[in-house]
Parts: sequence; C-alpha cells; structure tokens
Amino acid sequence: MSAGFLKRALSSLVDLALVFAVVTAVFFIGGRTLLQNRIENYDVIDAEYQEVRTARDEDLAVIYADYQAALELAGDDETAKTAAATEYAVAQALIDAQFSADIAPFNDVLTGYYMTIIYFYSIGILILMGIYTLATGSKTLGRRLMQIQLSGPVNPLSIFFHDIILKYFFTIIVFSVSPFAGAILLALSLLIDVILMSFTKRRATFRDLMLKMQVVKTGYGY
Repeated sequence: MSAGFLKRALSSLVDLALVFAVVTAVFFIGGRTLLQNRIENYDVIDAEYQEVRTARDEDLAVIYADYQAALELAGDDETAKTAAATEYAVAQALIDAQFSADIAPFNDVLTGYYMTIIYFYSIGILILMGIYTLATGSKTLGRRLMQIQLSGPVNPLSIFFHDIILKYFFTIIVFSVSPFAGAILLALSLLIDVILMSFTKRRATFRDLMLKMQVVKTGYGY
C-alpha cells in the first residue's frame, strides 16, 4: 500500500534534521573558521560591527525605559500617552536611521560572509544527503522510523534522481540564491505533491510518476 503524505513528509523531516545537524557540527568545528579566514581582518570588522549593534541596542533600551516612565506619569491622560508614543517612535526612527548609516561600511563584507554560510549549508546538505541516501540504499533513518520504502526500479541512479535531484536539488539551489524564492518553491512543491497524491490512485508525486516508482508502507523489522 502506498504511503500517505504525512508519513513521507515526516520521514523527510527526520532525514533533513539529521543531515542539517551534521552540517552544522562541521560548520562550528571548522567550516566557520575557514569561511572567516577568507575575509581579511574579519575579526576586527566583526568586532566593530558588534560594537555598533551593542550601542544601538543600548540606545533603544534607554528610550524604551523613558517611554515606559512617560506612560506611568501620564496615568489616564490619553493625550499624554499619545505624545509619549509619538516621541518614542520618532526617537526609535532616528536611532534606526543612525544605525543604518553606521553599519553601511560593513554591509558588503558581512553580507558576503553570510552568503557564503548559506552556500556552505546548501552544498553541504546536498552532498551529505546524497551520500547518506545512496549509502543506505534509500532506506534512511526517516523511512525506517515511518516504516516506508521505495518500490519500483530502485537502483543508485534512480535513487539519486528521486531522492536528491527531484526532491531537494532545485529547491536548495533556489534557496541559496534567494531564501524568499526558495520558500515559495518549497511551498509550491508541497502543494503539487498534496494535489497529485490526492488525485492519483497510487498516491504518487511528480517524481514518482517520472521515475515510475512508489513509496510504500512496509512492516516492522524493515
């Protein structure tokens, strides 16, 4: 019997969480240092940036405390409350504007650094997921926990296309370029899967139909 959407989604979530945890561990063990070393004087730049952020946060805390004090003094006077809120909003806007100006010199460097982190995770997840899926013969931890398996012409090539290329590759690549566009593509992919699984006899997704495969339920001890 074909597996339902929920079982398939949960199995994918388990596998992604496992792979993401490993990539994160690699990042903190050595990847972060490697990426930071690619930027000249990264430590100095980051320290200066953090000082600017700290100063901004302290200024925001001061005006918020003043705002709370003004509200207490206003009591039931709605006019005074409105004036306090307006003054707080103006002060906050000024601080935010100053912060934007202060961090402008850091934007290019730090934006580039954060983009390399996104690329690191994107490439790392794709590579590790490919190794993990092929090494287990598609019998991943997530599928074992959900008691489901691939059925049909199962071989390394079909597994690679079904579980990596058509399932993760395009979404992760788009996400690495634009997280917003990647989120939209992911939502669209899930919607298409739900629709196809609801209206096909075999509860098949697009990749199932393309590769003439199924994800079916299996018994315990799998």
